Order: sequence, then structure tokens, then C-alpha cells
Amino acid sequence: MDTDYWLELEQTYVKRIKQRQDLFAKHGKTILDHLPGSDPACKELMEMCIQFLCARYPQYFILDIKNMVFHNAILGTESDLKNTHPLLVILNNIPEEFAITLRDPEDGTYYLRAGIICSSIGWSLGTKMGLSLRDIHGTVPEYKEKMHFSMQRFAPASFRPSSKLC
Repeated sequence: MDTDYWLELEQTYVKRIKQRQDLFAKHGKTILDHLPGSDPACKELMEMCIQFLCARYPQYFILDIKNMVFHNAILGTESDLKNTHPLLVILNNIPEEFAITLRDPEDGTYYLRAGIICSSIGWSLGTKMGLSLRDIHGTVPEYKEKMHFSMQRFAPASFRPSSKLC
């Protein structure tokens, strides 16, 4: 993945963010949810997104570290990072979908613990939350034979939250 284009802003950015907000208002936890223990991962994802936007598009995004406020000049909005859940900050500023899986230290299996999935076809975050990768993909043809091993290996074995933003 080319890190220069990890998060791309397209001409439909404003419309896409509005669609995401409307979907969340209508469907709530079926498109955005987080389970206990996932907050450090959600925060790290938010920090990665903000760092990227501030570096890639400094004319549009500014982080006020002193007050922990993220400014979005395209939307004319501010996000209070101290008092807003990281996934809501992402929903309101990032036009991408994210599914956060975390490894259970007891059984070594990865489980869907948090995410923002607004545009899925045939399933919703609400129906998959808390399930293992195996259970999520159980209906995918040849998942066990061709994908299971790689997907269990792909995710990092440990999680270390970052200590600072930009």
C-alpha cells in the first residue's frame, strides 16, 4: 500500500461524510460499534488517521495539540479529541471503513472488536461484532483452505498504543 495515498480525499468527500453521518444516525451500532477493551486500538487508529491527514493535507487539517482539537477546514468542523470517541472522530472526518480485530491472548484467535462499516453488502457490523475471523468468514467459499492461515498470521501479535499525536 502506498502510504502517500492511504487516505484519499475525493471530490465527493463532503457528500460521503454526510452520508456516513446519516447512516449512523439511522442505524447506530449496526455500522459503528466498539466492544470493551478496544478503546486503545480505536484511539491508535484515530491518531494514525489524523497524523496522515495533517501531513498529507496541511491546508485542510490542523491539530491543536494544546487543546486536543482537530480542525477540518473542508467541512468547517472541529472535533474535541478529549471528549469524543475516536470512532466518531473517524466517522465525521475520514471517508474510509475500518474493522478492528484484536487477538485474544488465551486462544490466539482474532475477533472483531470495533469498527465503522457503512457500505457493506449482505452483512453489517452489528451481525459480526465479537465474532472470530473464522466465524465472520465461515460462509466464504474456501476460506478455511485458502485464507484462514494467512488472516490469522497477518494481524499483529501484540498491540502497543501510540503515546502522542502529530
